[in-house]
Amino acid sequence: MPTIFLRGMLSAALIALTAGAAMAADDAATPMADQRGSVVDRARPAYDAIGIRAGGFTVFPKATLGGTYDDNIYATDVNETDDFITTLGTSVLVQSNWSRHALNFNAGVKQYLYTDNDDEDRLDWNIGADGVIDVTRNTQFAGGLSYAQLHEDRGDPSTPAAAKEPTEYSLFSGNVSALQRFNRLSVKLAGEYNDYDYDDVENTIGGIIDQDGRDRVETLESLRFGYDVTPDTNIYVQAGLNQREYDLQPPAVATNRNSDGYDAVIGSDFRLGALFQGGIYGGYQEQKYDSALYPSIDGPSYGANIEWYVTPMTTVTFDADASIQETTSVGASGYFSQSFGVRVDHELVRNILLNARVSYSDDEYEGIARSDDTLRGGLGLDYLVNRNFTLGVDYGYTDKDSDQIGSDYKRNEIGLTLTGKL
Repeated sequence: MPTIFLRGMLSAALIALTAGAAMAADDAATPMADQRGSVVDRARPAYDAIGIRAGGFTVFPKATLGGTYDDNIYATDVNETDDFITTLGTSVLVQSNWSRHALNFNAGVKQYLYTDNDDEDRLDWNIGADGVIDVTRNTQFAGGLSYAQLHEDRGDPSTPAAAKEPTEYSLFSGNVSALQRFNRLSVKLAGEYNDYDYDDVENTIGGIIDQDGRDRVETLESLRFGYDVTPDTNIYVQAGLNQREYDLQPPAVATNRNSDGYDAVIGSDFRLGALFQGGIYGGYQEQKYDSALYPSIDGPSYGANIEWYVTPMTTVTFDADASIQETTSVGASGYFSQSFGVRVDHELVRNILLNARVSYSDDEYEGIARSDDTLRGGLGLDYLVNRNFTLGVDYGYTDKDSDQIGSDYKRNEIGLTLTGKL
């Protein structure tokens, strides 16, 4: 099957390359469009999908066909199993074209088919909508709803090691916000709701692994005060609360994992001339658990997403994040996760984009002696054939080092994807 698939992909790629060769040559001879902004996000009129007009909306359909070789599909440190995975996906984005207010819809389906290990086959799908109401020039309400049927990756620290199949779960999410501006001052009140529902999964040695104890609802509320120092620089202070409520409580489960937390940060969203753009914040966060068996977790709260436009052809993106996460590890209240990443995107020519990325994360568990360090890296190439086709090649590497026996693993993945869009 992999040989047949690769032949089909190569044939499709050759057809797409031939169809786009003349357009690529013509475009290379014309002056480049606006070079400011990220290499990935900037407009490319000759290669961007134009969508389908439908009254006051534009519809952007997309379909993908991909193949990936994974040398460690179960993310294990011994007896690694490799396989070839075919992916079939389709999605649609509907955006309003109104001069005031906004309403968007999205939906997608993605099927994963394993050549030799069909127990790993899975189907993910999602549907959602979001919108903005511009009450006045200075008053805005926004909100969104989404529902997704998803699966945990085999390398996820909370997925059961003895699960015969990937763990399936659903996620229902909603968010709402209100923004009010007073000249340079702004006030934003926001709320978020996330409902996680995990399905039971078959055990490799027989029987069922009950996942009901992981079902929970997470709610978040935040209040932000911002000030526009300049038209390109906003500084703000923000305070947030969160509540994590599990569906099952003792005696149905062994312990109560409910918790409440807060964070307080100072940050800035900015654009510094033509060189830098992004946001950065820092502060403090804490999560306290209802059960005396679980110690609280506290530490710095920070995040960053900064784009450096080194040249018109090269963008370097820096990311950082610190958060308190839930866990299923016995005896641990949760873990404090810190991550850092760098990505370089380079426009070799107008329709050939290269990328290289590396990231590092450190997960420190509270209540048990466990620490996970994960190093990830990758290389990618996207060939924008024309406005309807993109051919992508990608390589990814993961190296996880854990204090918990059996949680270490290394993984290499290489894939080829053909994307069609209108």
